[in-house]
Amino acid sequence: MSNPEYDAIIIGAGIGGLMTAAGLLKAGKKVLILEKGTFIGGKYTELDYKGYKVTTGSWTGMGKHSHIERFCAEVGAKVEYITLNDMKRKGIGEGILGKVRFNNGKEMIPLLSEESDLSTEEMYQFAKVMMGISAKKLPEIDRSKNTSSREFAENFTKSEKVIRLLDSIIGVASGLNAETLPTSEFKVITDEGFGLAFSKFGFCKGGVKGYIDALEKVIKENGGEIRTKTNVKKIIIDDNCASGVELSSGEAIYSNIVVHNAGARRLLTLGGRKNFPSSLIKKIDGLVPIECAAIILGLKKPISKDVPMIFSPDCERVVGLFEPTFFDPSVAPPGRTMIDAFCPFKTNNLKKEIDLAIDDLQNLYPGILDASNVDFQQNMIFRKETPAAECAQTFNQTGNDRIDPKTPVDNLYFVGFDAHGSGVAGDLIPNGVRKALNYILNTEQWLKVSKNIL
Repeated sequence: MSNPEYDAIIIGAGIGGLMTAAGLLKAGKKVLILEKGTFIGGKYTELDYKGYKVTTGSWTGMGKHSHIERFCAEVGAKVEYITLNDMKRKGIGEGILGKVRFNNGKEMIPLLSEESDLSTEEMYQFAKVMMGISAKKLPEIDRSKNTSSREFAENFTKSEKVIRLLDSIIGVASGLNAETLPTSEFKVITDEGFGLAFSKFGFCKGGVKGYIDALEKVIKENGGEIRTKTNVKKIIIDDNCASGVELSSGEAIYSNIVVHNAGARRLLTLGGRKNFPSSLIKKIDGLVPIECAAIILGLKKPISKDVPMIFSPDCERVVGLFEPTFFDPSVAPPGRTMIDAFCPFKTNNLKKEIDLAIDDLQNLYPGILDASNVDFQQNMIFRKETPAAECAQTFNQTGNDRIDPKTPVDNLYFVGFDAHGSGVAGDLIPNGVRKALNYILNTEQWLKVSKNIL
């Protein structure tokens, strides 16, 4: 092997790769990040479109008390937030993240509203479900990773209206539903998410790109190197040991370790399937992904003046909507509103899925898609070769059942959404990054996380 030019090469400049780079650089390592695209950040950044800052995937972080922010703080990546408390002090909203809207126009705040499209008994049953999942102990009721959230909920309710409300909440947090999300994961999401669903929730100023800008600054200040438009052809592996990468240009770059942040299937492609055990190949080939659409709308009118998030249990495909301009008007042209409607797919018929989602929006907010109200509509599709995530938080794919950051190949590590961890959507990513750093640096300092996660 040639002498290594770097301590670490990181393939992919998504938020997981950038976090790993920042952690290694803070430990004094020499790091090179290789990104095949024209920009860094993966699904955690924004692109300018008609004066709007349109997300590439993630609609928001969770704020100052999230896993992402705690990691950023540890490496010195300074992120500014606009919190629900900040908005309340301005006289906007009541410090509450979201409310439920039904197709008949009725709205409610779960567990707080007296009026609802649900009966009094159904509201009581919903409250019991949420108290049950949040309880520290619940004897004789299975809350394990082997039972679905629906099965758990049916200990307290038989109402399909309550189940559909759970589907909406779970869909926003994970892209799944009560049938496909294990109860254990629902508990982690509830414990972490509900704690931030009120005044503590914070929106990254300027959008999620703020995380990427802050991490990039740390990387550059500590001597890290980032190359975009640089495609890795293969990971160099000899005698079960990774020693660098070969680029599409033919250039070989050597390092002491390689960190892969470009997805599970591409790990097998770049590393060569012959270099991995059949157990890992079978695991990756069998992963259940998240397939969905995000319908981004630039509008002339806001959909809500008191909360940034809407849950939509009556809809066929839209599980929720998020309005980033509620927090930060600068992500849109003056006087305009931007919303992100999240739509997990249920079939392989793309036209049917999008048509149902469009119908949902029109039923939920009549006139929302009138030409006089719409600046732009962008249907972002995540499916097949480019899903929202390759490893959904479903059965046999949660916590430590996800992909281990330490691969069976020596000196080859894996980070990103599909790695070990549990939590609310992308906020689980730092948990796998911490494990990878712990393996690489042989230290426990990166494992200062909730016991629920690992």
